Amino acid sequence: MLSLRMRRFVALCLALCLLAALPGYASGMPVDYMADIYALPIDLTGGYDPLPSGFISRTEYQDPTIHVRIESGRYKECDYWLARVKIASPTQLRTVSAAPDFHTVLDMKPEQLAKRVKAVLAINGDFYSFTGLGYILRQGVLYQNILDGSTDVLLIDEDGDFHVVRYAVQGSVTPEINGKKVINAMYFGPALVIDGKPVIEATGKNMAQDMGRQRMCIAQVGPLEYMCVCCAGPASGNVGMTLPTWVEFISTLGVQTAYNLDGGDSTYLIFNYEKVNSLYNSSARKIRDIVYFASAWDE
Repeated sequence: MLSLRMRRFVALCLALCLLAALPGYASGMPVDYMADIYALPIDLTGGYDPLPSGFISRTEYQDPTIHVRIESGRYKECDYWLARVKIASPTQLRTVSAAPDFHTVLDMKPEQLAKRVKAVLAINGDFYSFTGLGYILRQGVLYQNILDGSTDVLLIDEDGDFHVVRYAVQGSVTPEINGKKVINAMYFGPALVIDGKPVIEATGKNMAQDMGRQRMCIAQVGPLEYMCVCCAGPASGNVGMTLPTWVEFISTLGVQTAYNLDGGDSTYLIFNYEKVNSLYNSSARKIRDIVYFASAWDE
């Protein structure tokens, strides 16, 4: 029996032959076909093991389905780290909880949770169900829909595209948007960038808006291209970032949509199962869920 990798290769060759016979066909594989070839199941399982040879360096990974590069720098007296991610299929952008599903609440070390699902890159999520409110939709399953208009909701559709519902109220968020199924939704916020423009009036619950804090966001740059960005807190020569400074900084990165996630001691950027941000912060805080990017390459 052919391996999954070989079946994918054969399917790819057949598709190229068929497409080449079409009039006016330009060379190159359509993105949507690539997405189908490398689709992972929409469930709470993980991806394939990253290739040992895929780790080009301590800050970069690449295989035929995913490319991750970690960068770092300093903005207004504060260190930051960002990960640039490109994937072949929207199914490689995934979420998972420490619990067996998002019905129950458990905590887990983020590095262990990332390893459980074979994440190439992982970040902390939104501590689902902490407030009793929220739009908790993960891997295509809706677990909770209780909205009071106080929080922006991020929707990630079946194509991996980001959409923000500002100050979401009951009935304003549905499992489909623009005719596409929503696969994951985040309930934390606020939105930082929409349509490439900074959200000047960004605000939300418990944001410590005018105080320097560790912060985390996930952003879409373009089709199947993303950034995960975090900053240091007020320690070890850093001042942290206020929410307005955070919005200002994220808006300089060329993203189309950016959304704030849980921060403080829950701020984790994990690459190759190790934390890469704020290593001088000794926090070993457990978290409830992660957002992660997985490999779809079955060697």
